[in-house]
Amino acid sequence: MKKLLSLLLAVVMVFGLMACSNTDTSDPTEGNTEADPTEATASNGAETAGIAFNVVVTDLDGTETTFEYTSDAESVGAALVAEGLIEGHDTEYGLYVDAVNGITADWATENAYWAFYIDGEYAMTGVDATAITEGATYSFVKTISYTVLGEGSTTFYVTVADVDGTVTKFQVNTDAATVGEALVAVELIEGHDTEYGLYVDAVNGITADWDTENAYWAFYINGEYAVTGVDATEIVAGTTYELVKTVSA
Repeated sequence: MKKLLSLLLAVVMVFGLMACSNTDTSDPTEGNTEADPTEATASNGAETAGIAFNVVVTDLDGTETTFEYTSDAESVGAALVAEGLIEGHDTEYGLYVDAVNGITADWATENAYWAFYIDGEYAMTGVDATAITEGATYSFVKTISYTVLGEGSTTFYVTVADVDGTVTKFQVNTDAATVGEALVAVELIEGHDTEYGLYVDAVNGITADWDTENAYWAFYINGEYAVTGVDATEIVAGTTYELVKTVSA
């Protein structure tokens, strides 16, 4: 009997040793649902496509064009230069925008510039100093800058063009009846009386002398050459009158 018990005990011990030697070779991390932090960073980086925003461009005639962009650029200016929507040149104050959507705004020849707005509010920063905000609308509005002269109930506009192409624009408020009377009153023009009416010698301090320059001041009404002199032209509210220094060949 003792021999039988000893034999059974030996068999049990053998099976126990075999069970202990059956090592689990599976990956200890298998089944761990916690993500690898390096993989999460890479995934997030791939999913980040940039910040979405809108741009509205308004020309002088009120025509609006809207653009939608997504960019990871550091500023609105950098994004729009990269997209080719704006062109400009560097100044001590930052990027000066010369053209938007192919439309130029030239200060020297038009007294025009591109006004910049953020969500309808005039921007206090330039385009290259404005960080992109998700969902924001940035607007560029071509704007004419007028020097305001005089007081009165009727408003009209005057464009003065020098021979070098320099243009200055004025908004004139007056109660006068004629363009000549109004412009003399605000000291924008100087001239002398002739049998044909007032001959304009100087506009905005710029002389046009026929004897020494073969030059004169051509007078236009809404882009059409005027058939009346400045002192015989009755003012029509909102009209643009042009005085262009012209050299006769």
